Amino acid sequence: MFIPVYRYMRKSDIEIILDIERSSNSYPWTKKNFLDCLEKNYYCLVQEIQKEVSGFAIQSIAIDESHLLNIGVKKNYRRKGFGEEILNQIILSSKVMGCKKIFLEVRTSNIRAIKLYEKKGFRKVDISKNYYKLREGKEDALIMIKRLRGNWKTFLFGDRL
Repeated sequence: MFIPVYRYMRKSDIEIILDIERSSNSYPWTKKNFLDCLEKNYYCLVQEIQKEVSGFAIQSIAIDESHLLNIGVKKNYRRKGFGEEILNQIILSSKVMGCKKIFLEVRTSNIRAIKLYEKKGFRKVDISKNYYKLREGKEDALIMIKRLRGNWKTFLFGDRL
């Protein structure tokens, strides 16, 4: 098993990220969406396996709240735990940046993602009707939230205090 490496997204990554995005979503983000995230200094994470881009995640941070905006894994790396690895990095970065909670939207039909989010401690809090555009209409989104416990002391030292 390969160990992923993480780094900040660069403009030169956008074409590869777009390929991942297009293979994941029927109504994918555009190049401009990704460039805007970089320009606005959102937390744009790239996952690499053996120096190949294998996935990405984008989150915005506002005061003490994190919003996972987009996450994707390259087709040949799916169902191997790499999506969970990226999500773990997002959770860790949210804690390090002082966030008290993370929230996200997920398609109601994306059962695999919903199960992963629940496994990582996210819970369903609401439904946003007609949130996602589809080629043949719209789809509802589940709004999920994960509360991040503790403060910097418990983050660094755990329950040993």
